[in-house]
Amino acid sequence: MPHTTDKRIRKDLARLLYLGKLQATDRRPALDPLDRGQLAFQALLFDCLMSRRDRPHPLEEPRKSAMASISGYLNVICHRPRHLEIHTNTAYRVASRLLPFRHEEKAVCGIPGLRLINYTDGRVRLFHVPTGARLDLVDWHRWQDKSMVSMLFKQETRWHEAEGRAALWLDQGLSEEEAAHQAFWAYTSSTPLRSALLMRSMPLWYRFDLDPAWVPGHGTAPDRLVWDAHPETDHEQVVELLTRSVARIPGARYHTKTPTSGTLELGGSSAELISKV
Repeated sequence: MPHTTDKRIRKDLARLLYLGKLQATDRRPALDPLDRGQLAFQALLFDCLMSRRDRPHPLEEPRKSAMASISGYLNVICHRPRHLEIHTNTAYRVASRLLPFRHEEKAVCGIPGLRLINYTDGRVRLFHVPTGARLDLVDWHRWQDKSMVSMLFKQETRWHEAEGRAALWLDQGLSEEEAAHQAFWAYTSSTPLRSALLMRSMPLWYRFDLDPAWVPGHGTAPDRLVWDAHPETDHEQVVELLTRSVARIPGARYHTKTPTSGTLELGGSSAELISKV
């Protein structure tokens, strides 16, 4: 029966992707956006979050793992009709690690072009100027005191204006320093794949207890998603999630090379999945 099938699919998706009560009426609820700008931003966000202390993103703060540590604060990543929504333990802190600032040692840290729309008692609304994409960070706690909310946000972002720094996200337009990084949000053949991987990241971090890093290809070297092998997670479990489960990436195919490596393909893009032993 269709109604029973819909309910089962929503339940399975919620379990696999930590979605809680998924509100959707479709037989297969949409996990991925169609808008090119939103896809481009989500691909960039994936690059930033899928980084580690030993494999920092080029936009990472040089003295600490700001973006590389964000995954530890996340609870839910879900698609909404007009924006990406991320539920987190501390929305203001996550926002502070994503918003761009001019650093005393390098031009830009954080996501270039990301701007604050507003923040409320439990939600930070962000807008990415170059792509037109939206991101809402939803906090698990609802603060009743507006002055407390303002104080918390200012506390979390004050390091952006330490000596030798400037909060670029306070500007409305795109600075020259930020515009110089347009390659990071350019729409490429790998954009849909990276965005799709972002939407399926929660089980990689939490269910499989992995610490993946995205390594962009260069020259003849392909893009790679690499992680250290976990004793309780088989490589095939990751492949199952991404290509055969109810949360699979539509159209994605996987070609096995070894028991711990293979190639994930989507459209005209591909990336190697490597579980290092």
